[in-house]
Amino acid sequence: MSLPLYQLEVTQVGDFVAEYLQQHKLILFAEPVPTDIAEYCAIHRPGKFNAVLLPGQKVTLNSVIYRITAVGSVATANLKQLGHITLNFDGAIDAELPGTVHLCGPTPETILPGDQICIYRE
Repeated sequence: MSLPLYQLEVTQVGDFVAEYLQQHKLILFAEPVPTDIAEYCAIHRPGKFNAVLLPGQKVTLNSVIYRITAVGSVATANLKQLGHITLNFDGAIDAELPGTVHLCGPTPETILPGDQICIYRE
């Protein structure tokens, strides 16, 4: 794969992340995270994202490769401004919510500090 458009490392994992994974969802949020939502998020350091999220792009979570199947209307803006998107591992072709990015591939069983997530053009 080419150089990533966006790369992050999980620094903290909220107490309710495992429950959301059971629903095939992972909420990402860059530091600083509002206290009332931190327990639901995989938290990472902010980074620069100067691209547009599009179906067909690839996302890697550690060594697992996913394909983006749908992108909500505000997902790109949220990622740029807040480092915040919700990944939904359901392969949907229509975005469920404006800040959601849908992926085709297996839902991770766990998320741990140190996990790497990258977004690639293709």
